[in-house]
Amino acid sequence: MNEPGTSGANVGFTHWEDSLDPFPDLESESSESGDDDDINTDPQLMEELEVLLIRMLELVEEYYKQLAHPEVVRVASKRQRDSKLTGPMWVHWVLTHPNQTTCYERFRMSPRTFLNLCNTLKMNGFLRSSRYVKITEQVATFCLVMAHAHKQRDVADRLQRSLETISKYVNAVAIAMCYLGKTIIQPLPMQVPHPYIMKNSMYYPWFADCIGAIDGTHVKAKLRGGNNVPYRGRKSSIKQNVMCVVDFNLCFTYVYAGWEGSAHDSRVFFECINDPNVRFPTPVGDYNYLVDSGYGCFKGFLPPHRNNIYHQEAFRKSGIKPRNAMELFNYRHSSLRSIVERTFGIWKARFNIFEDMPPYPIENQRLFVVACCAVHNFIRRFEGQTDPLFKEALQQMYGQDWVDVSLRNNMPRTQYVELGLRPDQTKASKEYMSAYRAAVAEHMWSTVHGG
Repeated sequence: MNEPGTSGANVGFTHWEDSLDPFPDLESESSESGDDDDINTDPQLMEELEVLLIRMLELVEEYYKQLAHPEVVRVASKRQRDSKLTGPMWVHWVLTHPNQTTCYERFRMSPRTFLNLCNTLKMNGFLRSSRYVKITEQVATFCLVMAHAHKQRDVADRLQRSLETISKYVNAVAIAMCYLGKTIIQPLPMQVPHPYIMKNSMYYPWFADCIGAIDGTHVKAKLRGGNNVPYRGRKSSIKQNVMCVVDFNLCFTYVYAGWEGSAHDSRVFFECINDPNVRFPTPVGDYNYLVDSGYGCFKGFLPPHRNNIYHQEAFRKSGIKPRNAMELFNYRHSSLRSIVERTFGIWKARFNIFEDMPPYPIENQRLFVVACCAVHNFIRRFEGQTDPLFKEALQQMYGQDWVDVSLRNNMPRTQYVELGLRPDQTKASKEYMSAYRAAVAEHMWSTVHGG
């Protein structure tokens, strides 16, 4: 006979750890003690069994609800980013969407161009897939930041990646694009005179030897700390000065990035052409670039006449037509040189980051400029006729019934520059170019006015 208080009826779920046998043979003990009613009616045991049964039923119910309606009932998770639409799934959805505008609005290029770009980076060894992130997702990360100026946290939420992963691949793809830029941001042999010049009587034959134009642009910059005074431009905003050479195909042939916004364009220009390490593409022979009057007048660089109306906007505002040879030359020079502004316009319209730069290190901001110029050239050379931005610009240049012949390979090509050659800035060179400019202006005036 058991002692009072030691029967199996006193063994509960809350104290089973104190016994080596948590479930003793209650039946045998109760038969000896005769306390069957105590086992069946113990309040503590019955209450615990009831609670356990209710909880089991709740778990079963939640399980079947999760199977039937996963979007309504979700298992609680401690992960910050636990969306079912992962980064690879989202990129695949964008690239395979029946409406290609979906891809263009997000990546600023068509699916075909996007995949071609990824394949080019892979085949040249500039970028490779990691264990968890494929090249397509890496390039998509870069495009989201460059095209929309998205913060890294927003991109991390969209692609379900950590902030470290997003930062890593934005920088990795930017560096890969810069390597691509070494092969794609350079002057290519082309037809001279260019078809754009030949088809317009305003430009031909006066500018038949022009191979491109040079100008600078300011892009937004953000610096951490207080060392931002040199980067303050004329409107007190923090900017980066970028000098570019563009051809009449709307392509960048040279990019010089990283200068402070307070630096004058002429200073950047002369530092560039006098430094052999930057390998500036200097014109050879009788070829020349169209430049601003602040860049100087010497062989290979054709500026407008000083102290005369120059910009087309100034002519429109004044409501007057060119009154002499120098003003007529300046008017047409400004019209042709607007190819630079047109190219910058396409570039900035595609990459909104240059209107609202996140606070990256200034070294990264310089890389972004070159990287986006490389993407610009890639799209122009491989998809230029169908890309909406380029298509609109070409229609404005050639008219509605335009045919893009500027990049065809069946035309005679001319090599017109030499990399790293220092331009001739002697007095004789300046006198030669001034005389050449005056002769062109007089010939242009006499042809137009028949005198």
